[in-house]
Amino acid sequence: MKPLIIATSLCLALALPLANAGKSHDRNHEKRHQQTHHKPHHDKRHDKRHDKYFSKRTKAEAFGLQLLEDINPDPHIVEINLEAREDYVEMIPGVPSKVYTYNGTVPGPLIRGTVGDTLIIHFTNNLPEPTTIHWHGLRLPADMDGASVAQNPLQPGETFTYQYELKEASLFWYHPHVRSNEQVEKGLAGALLVSEKKRNINKHIRKTKQKILVLDDVLLDENGQVEEAFVGTPEEVLLKKINGRTGNTLLVNGRQMPTMHVKSGEPIRWRMVNIANTRFMRVAVPGHKLTRIGGDGGLLETPIRDMDDVFLVPGQRADIMFIPKGKPGSELIVYWKDTARGRHTIDIMDNGMVMMGDDEMDGNYPDIPLMRLVFKKGHKHAKKLKLPRHLRTIEPIDTTGAAETTLKFGHSMPMANGMIKFLINGKTFNEVTTHDAPDAQVGEIQVWNLVNMTGGDHPFHLHGFFFQVLETIYKDKDGNVLEVVPAPQLENVDMVNLPARNGPMGSVSVTKIAIDFSPAEGLTGADIEANGGVAVIENANLEMGKRGRSGGWQFHCHILEHADTGMMSFVEVFQ
Repeated sequence: MKPLIIATSLCLALALPLANAGKSHDRNHEKRHQQTHHKPHHDKRHDKRHDKYFSKRTKAEAFGLQLLEDINPDPHIVEINLEAREDYVEMIPGVPSKVYTYNGTVPGPLIRGTVGDTLIIHFTNNLPEPTTIHWHGLRLPADMDGASVAQNPLQPGETFTYQYELKEASLFWYHPHVRSNEQVEKGLAGALLVSEKKRNINKHIRKTKQKILVLDDVLLDENGQVEEAFVGTPEEVLLKKINGRTGNTLLVNGRQMPTMHVKSGEPIRWRMVNIANTRFMRVAVPGHKLTRIGGDGGLLETPIRDMDDVFLVPGQRADIMFIPKGKPGSELIVYWKDTARGRHTIDIMDNGMVMMGDDEMDGNYPDIPLMRLVFKKGHKHAKKLKLPRHLRTIEPIDTTGAAETTLKFGHSMPMANGMIKFLINGKTFNEVTTHDAPDAQVGEIQVWNLVNMTGGDHPFHLHGFFFQVLETIYKDKDGNVLEVVPAPQLENVDMVNLPARNGPMGSVSVTKIAIDFSPAEGLTGADIEANGGVAVIENANLEMGKRGRSGGWQFHCHILEHADTGMMSFVEVFQ
């Protein structure tokens, strides 16, 4: 294989959040933890405190995730306390790893609500560094978004109350938007499930047993600690920036190879989210076909049947159903499978020249066991899923006369000292000004041309708005169209994978998306108005009951090593 001299790029590889916890703020607390850290978090010691608050079905759905007590008696208000703090967790048996946690667990607690509920989160930052919470995928007021152009970071010891109404039913998630590459990797992420009102969901789906699956990976060093972001030789540092960090431990709900008990012939529903920094998740259940019924923005219009696996880029969600089949007492292993996404090799020559090549194993790395299904006694006789052909109606965004914006995703030349910048329209996020940022009027419809100039995939995420994918066009270095991939099934999403170019430097892929910059039902133009960049929030008062100002809605590559190395920008929204 011939190495290519620098100039390409990619977006790929693997990451690492984490798994369960205890406490560690002062010396006495730490000593107490050292006496108890050998106990896994996911056992009865925690559940006993919460049995009286949660039904058997609710706890079963959480599949080992912590559930938070709602401290508000109003059935239409979900009010919770959430704390970010350092903690210890065993990801290798007998070896405590120091991590960041929400309420002592990794991943953080499962937050639950129903469409129309008001969610109130009293958040305390007890980390040794600033942080925020971004509510990934939710349409909410701009000053509740938690991004760096929406909110001043909370300093250690500070508190903030997030409050907003839940507008759409889907599985969402939450994580910091300050040094995300480090803080998410250390454990700060959790799932947020918003359910449909019963009258709005098909009974066959509503009655199916469901599980929340938070998929992740973690890279531990030889001492069982989460490896720092960019350590090692210049070659190793460049690989971690270009390919992302490859985790050596796969996790489901914070556990290695958890066991799920199922009944043969009984349909099951998995609500899945990929919280990994970098790892693309392709999940397969051997001998079984899967049916996808939903994704980022909730239910699809029609089910997608007979899938061999389910694919999730970092940040993406999927709602799938299938009928497990096996003999009572037997086991079935669920696997992670590799995906070609443009991994690179790096070679720094004696003369300081950096050679970037293609990883010949890209897409061919071995399958990895992810979790275990154990078949219980008893047998149902369901042979196929009872699902309606039509799940709901999604109105296509009318792009007639829509203004177009072009955003080019690329990177700088990698340097022998390990430096590389990831760019949108030639600038890192720190270099973007309000003059560079695209803008939109409240209620305006736009088409964005997302141009991937690199040799690797980039999972694109837009804050605050759903969009619909129109098509992907591959062009050669002279601009000639090589291939047009039509839009997939109509769907509202906040994530789309921007595929690598399929030719030499100069060729590109162009993913076209349609965005409606209208507020969610119940919000106003003032709620989503956001402009002025970071400067506008420097003196904003975001205390409870006082509305602050947001400087924009961010968008970025959700390979967090790429985002934190510059591949991020924001759109200003004006009334």
